[in-house]
Amino acid sequence: MFPASLRTSFLLLALAGTVNANAASGDPEAARFQRDLLAVLECRASADTRQIVANTLRAARYGDPDRRPLHLRDWHLERTGDADDAAVTVIDMPVLLTVQGVQTRRVFADDQGFSIAIDAEARDRIVASHGLQLRSSTLREPFKVWSAQSVDGSVSTPSIMVRSDGDEYRLGCTAPHVGMQVALSPDRQQRADANDLTAAIECRADDAALRRAGRLLQQVMEQPQSEWPAEVRAVSAPTHAIKGTVLPVFQIEMQTPLQIQGVDTDRLLVAPAGLFAADLGRVSVASVLLDAGLNAADQQAGVQVWQREASRSGLASGSIRINERVVARADDGSVLTGCSSSQMHKAESDPENANIPH
Repeated sequence: MFPASLRTSFLLLALAGTVNANAASGDPEAARFQRDLLAVLECRASADTRQIVANTLRAARYGDPDRRPLHLRDWHLERTGDADDAAVTVIDMPVLLTVQGVQTRRVFADDQGFSIAIDAEARDRIVASHGLQLRSSTLREPFKVWSAQSVDGSVSTPSIMVRSDGDEYRLGCTAPHVGMQVALSPDRQQRADANDLTAAIECRADDAALRRAGRLLQQVMEQPQSEWPAEVRAVSAPTHAIKGTVLPVFQIEMQTPLQIQGVDTDRLLVAPAGLFAADLGRVSVASVLLDAGLNAADQQAGVQVWQREASRSGLASGSIRINERVVARADDGSVLTGCSSSQMHKAESDPENANIPH
C-alpha cells in the first residue's frame, strides 16, 4: 500500500496532461508529436513547438495523404464552415490525450488556435483551478470567455482560456501575439483609470484623460474578451430607449463601481461618436439635474432629455470641440448622465447644429 502522500501525487499526475502510452510507445516520433500537441493544448509549448505542430497538421490536412508521416496516417482532418473566419478543422485522432484532466480523441483548430470540447463540470473545475475571470459580450461570439486577468492587453505568451461554443464549451489558449503592439508603445501603456472615466462622464476630463478613455473604449470594442483590460467585465448591445427609440450606445460593465455624482454604478454607456455616460439606475432625476447644473430650460421638447454646453476648446485641426452635459430618463425609469462631445468648424456659428449623440 502506498503512503497517502504518494497516492495524492499519482492522482495529480494522472489528471495532468498525458498521452496514450500504448499508442506512442512503438514510435518515438509519434510519442514526440503527441507530447508537443499536448503541450500546445495546455498552453505550455514554446513558440517553435507551436509552429512545428501547426505546420505538421497543416501539411497533413492539405498535403498528399500518402506522404504523411507514419504516425499521422490514421489521423482524420476535415474542414467545416464556409467563411474563413468561421472555418474549423476537426482533427480526429486514434490516440487518447488527457488535457487538464479531460480525455479526448478530437481537437479543433480555428482562427483562435487549438482547442478541445469540455462540459460544464470540467469548465467549472478548470476555471476555479486557474483562477480565470469571466468576461461576456453580446456583440460577437464567443459570448463568454474565461481567461486570466489582463492589465493592458499585452499578452506575450499563451495562457489557459475557456470559451463558450453554442451550448458547449472549448478549452484552449489565448493568442500569444495579442497586444504586442500595445506593449511596445509607451503611450498605449497609459490606460484609463477610475478618475479618467469619471472625469470623462462629468465633462471635466482634459485631453490626455480623454485619449486614455478613448483607448479603453477602442480596446474593448475591437479586441476579444481575453484581451480586455482587467477592469472590464462585460459589454452588451444597446438596450436603453427613450420614447421607444433605442439609444445608439453600448453598455460596459466594470469590475469595480465608479462614483458618478454621488451614486455608485458599474454600468457605463458609450458611443464611438463621442458619448461617455453612466446608468445611475432608478434614482431621482431632480437630484441628478441639480448636481449636473441643469434645469427645466435645458430640457428638449417632448422628451426627458436635458442638455447644456459645458465647455469648448480649439483643436489642432482648426475645429472646435464642444462638450455638453447630458441627463436623460429612459423608458424603464433609469437615469442616465454623461458628457457628449462633438466637433464643428470655426465657421459654424450655431453649436446647436453640431452632431450630438444622445
